[in-house]
Amino acid sequence: MSEMPILQPGITGQEVERLQSDLSRLGYEVTANGIFDEPTENAVKKFQQDNNLTVDGIVAAQTGRALGMALAKA
Repeated sequence: MSEMPILQPGITGQEVERLQSDLSRLGYEVTANGIFDEPTENAVKKFQQDNNLTVDGIVAAQTGRALGMALAKA
């Protein structure tokens, strides 16, 4: 399995849409539109805060792993 790409504000595409769908499934308020916009950044920051991660609004390896684990539990 390939590494999840780093997702951050301004990025667009299917990976962002998947991130948004995953966050929404976990109860975070975000629309799956494929654009890493301010609401997406805020949802990522809230997820990071809720999971004791560095709160930077960027989905890199640490946040990606935590998101995968949270989805597995959901």
